[in-house]
Amino acid sequence: MRYYMLALALWLGKPAAEPRPSETPDWLKNYNFNPPGECNSHPAGPLNPRHADRTCPLLVDDDIALERRGWLPWTYPPVCAEPEKEGGAKLCVFTYVSLRGEAGISLITTPEIAAAGAGILGDPDPMWENWARGRPLVVSDPPPYEVRDLKDKGMGVIANRTIRKDEVVMLRYPVIVRVIDSRPWKTQDVMKLLHRAAVQLPPKEGKQMLQLARSKGGYILDDIVNTNAFGVLLDGADHSGLYLDVSRINHACKPNMYSRFSPTTLGMEVAAYRDIEPGEELTFSYLPLNLLSEQRQSLIKEWGFNCTCSLCTSPEATVVSDRHRGRIQELLAELDRPEIRNHAAVSKRVDEILDLCEKESLAAQIGDFYTIISGVYSSMGDVDLARKYAKLAVQELRHYAGYDHERTRSAAAFLESLDEQGLA
Repeated sequence: MRYYMLALALWLGKPAAEPRPSETPDWLKNYNFNPPGECNSHPAGPLNPRHADRTCPLLVDDDIALERRGWLPWTYPPVCAEPEKEGGAKLCVFTYVSLRGEAGISLITTPEIAAAGAGILGDPDPMWENWARGRPLVVSDPPPYEVRDLKDKGMGVIANRTIRKDEVVMLRYPVIVRVIDSRPWKTQDVMKLLHRAAVQLPPKEGKQMLQLARSKGGYILDDIVNTNAFGVLLDGADHSGLYLDVSRINHACKPNMYSRFSPTTLGMEVAAYRDIEPGEELTFSYLPLNLLSEQRQSLIKEWGFNCTCSLCTSPEATVVSDRHRGRIQELLAELDRPEIRNHAAVSKRVDEILDLCEKESLAAQIGDFYTIISGVYSSMGDVDLARKYAKLAVQELRHYAGYDHERTRSAAAFLESLDEQGLA
């Protein structure tokens, strides 16, 4: 890893708030914070579908920052690690300390991905966002919950008033976003970059990050990210995102909350699956909802705990639930068999799947099931029924996954192709 003097000074300092002209450290006074030719940062969106040009001067790494004496749009100059194999991309830390005017974010990714994803730093135009969403976003204020120590479960989130179904109680952005596949770079270098990413955050976010749970051992910051982060996409590449408040919500196999993720802004919304009474713990599932108990327990152990939710602690409920969820998996497999693909057989299985989803509270996955059903009818040549279920899929996925989630976009593209078939 190569550290230049401009980056080394940050190692020795205590980065806090975004540098203002009157507060600029001596070592930065000769640097141009607004060099000519820099690109404007515009979030991509339905009414502004501009994607960052990878050849644009927004692309910056440690060498480019030193050469230009500027590193917009980032708050601090990037610090980078070279790949182990020649010809690969660098891995760098990119920090911005005023995301949405209230929080910091550090990206650990390649310069190309950071440049293409720089649109997340700008405040989105509410006109196109509300248009794309189909409604204005309303987030509960003040928050209808509080974080408490639940003793045997650690910290958790408890409702302090009645929360209504589909009420959005949180909208948060990640403080750390890290590329998942770090194999091209030395582990020691990746850990140094993670340390840099954390210390460059504003003090409030840095302290909250250190208070999160750890379960896997090793370097403390790496353990915190591995234990608490969610999978996110940045410029189409898989990354893990650490959302501080969201990480406080504990797992349940039959949860009362669900989350929506926006790849356009990296925002994560948390909303109520059903009405929630004061004193109830807020929970969501860390896993796909339709897994069987044995599958869930095996995966949950990776987080270092055994699930003690109401479903897992009731043997009778677990048996019934496994029977329902196992039957859903059987029905989906049957729909893939050519001999089943006639209207009577498909309709019978669709009705049974939807009935079981209601019994198991799997509303958040119905959009994905509708997508499968639409594909079945399309393969049967029934464009009308395929379009019916494709529309239902888009409707449900917009609600539960998000208006710009990749699953929603894929379903919308399939519906568009069916519409074109109908016009042909």
